[in-house]
Amino acid sequence: MVSHRTLILECGPDRVSLGVFSRTTQRLCLHELAVETLPVAIGQNCDVQWLENTGAALRSLRRRITNRGPVTLLLPARLCLTKFIKLPRVEPAQREKILRFEAAQNIPYAIEDVVWDSVAVNETETGSEALLAAAKRDSLETFCLAAQSAGFEPRRILPATFATLAGFKLISEQGGRGFLGVNLGAQSTSLVLMEKSGHFALRTFALGLDENVIRSSVGTETQPAVEKREPFSTRLLQEITRSLLHFQWRSGMGKPDSVCLSGIPTGLYGLSEALEGKLKVPVRLADFRAVVDFQKKSIGSGAEERGAALVDLIGAASTYFEPHQPVVNLLPPQLRDRAGSRRRRPWLVAAAMVTTMILIPPLVHFRSLRDEALKKNRAIERELAPVRMWDRRNQENLRRLAEVKQDLALYRDTNARRCSWLRLMVGLQEQLGRVEDVWLDKLQLAPAVAGEPMKILVSGRMLDRAHPLAKVSQETYSRVKILLTQLSGLPSIAGVEAERFDNRQAGLLKFDFVLVGEKQRPL
Repeated sequence: MVSHRTLILECGPDRVSLGVFSRTTQRLCLHELAVETLPVAIGQNCDVQWLENTGAALRSLRRRITNRGPVTLLLPARLCLTKFIKLPRVEPAQREKILRFEAAQNIPYAIEDVVWDSVAVNETETGSEALLAAAKRDSLETFCLAAQSAGFEPRRILPATFATLAGFKLISEQGGRGFLGVNLGAQSTSLVLMEKSGHFALRTFALGLDENVIRSSVGTETQPAVEKREPFSTRLLQEITRSLLHFQWRSGMGKPDSVCLSGIPTGLYGLSEALEGKLKVPVRLADFRAVVDFQKKSIGSGAEERGAALVDLIGAASTYFEPHQPVVNLLPPQLRDRAGSRRRRPWLVAAAMVTTMILIPPLVHFRSLRDEALKKNRAIERELAPVRMWDRRNQENLRRLAEVKQDLALYRDTNARRCSWLRLMVGLQEQLGRVEDVWLDKLQLAPAVAGEPMKILVSGRMLDRAHPLAKVSQETYSRVKILLTQLSGLPSIAGVEAERFDNRQAGLLKFDFVLVGEKQRPL
């Protein structure tokens, strides 16, 4: 949900600007504008000096501005990496994986050390194109800490390149088929090439309007120094030409038919004529008076003339009110979560209050029903107390009865198994007596195996009375087979296995076999 008024905070290398915007019908309205100029940071610790100067400027702006609320921070172009990435046409989930892979490949730092975001900018039949933006996490956290220390609440971090794009889009209708926006900064220059189809390209390079360039343009610098250095317009034209060739090679965009300059200081009037003469297209200064209402009571009469220097502030404000703007948010995740919870807090409090008011009548009604039910429950409990005592006694008696039955079954099983060996031996003796002329040499239990029935190893010999001096006859073999068959029917015996016979001794047939016990009726 967009607030009634939006605060935009731009932190540049030479100044810090704060603008308060709102939307009236189809136009933006700039209510307040405060600018703090920064001293030039030089030396090896220029970044530290710039951060200290920016913090002091933020505290001064906080005291000057009357509106309060969350702000959008514009991240300087030198602290942000932007890159166009081509993606194939795949499912959204797969596209997210490819985008993460491409981000890890194109960002020159470890992915966990940066904050990155992307936005789709062009869709074709074969694929799509996304604009990736990334910045180092520690720089963003330091940037946000400086703003918080001054009393501001960062809600969004927008790279300045995206704000420049949005600002030029507001006035691109004034151009022709192709429109080139050039935003000149103190340390860098941003180019935005846009076509009527909505296709665009961006580039930022380190060529800015430092103090020496401004002095040479207005004639305050010494003549030898001017002659030694190449003119700024020449270097700028070289970079613009190189960028247009790159845009044409990468995305097939054509040459623009108009150029718009922004961010130009008051004394640098000769640059427009120089660029117009070399590019052979009309060159004009950015004029936002057709799309922005400047409240002179709050920001002074010079705001309209300074409009060309406010392209980033105006563009960042338009991203709040204009739909379908390509924007990203580089706010660190912990601050983003905190801001989300802070935005939801008033709604949660209101929802809690409404819920409480709605629930009070049902709570009173159900409380009376609960009291009545408790009274009935206590009366029933008094009547059921003796029944429950009898039930506990019955349960105890049933438990004891189950234990007695279990003990009785154990005693019966023990008694039955006590006589099992005696019955086995009696049955074995009877069968040996029936067959005659046979005796046992060995009766031994085999080693027990878990899960297997008990086995008895048996060895014995049978006498062949008819042939005492020769090998045993076939009749002796038959008698032994009959014996084994009869032994398999003994009590607790399931069968006979592993039979072996030895007839090497004259008149005697030696045999070995194994008696297999039953699992259900073990010995």
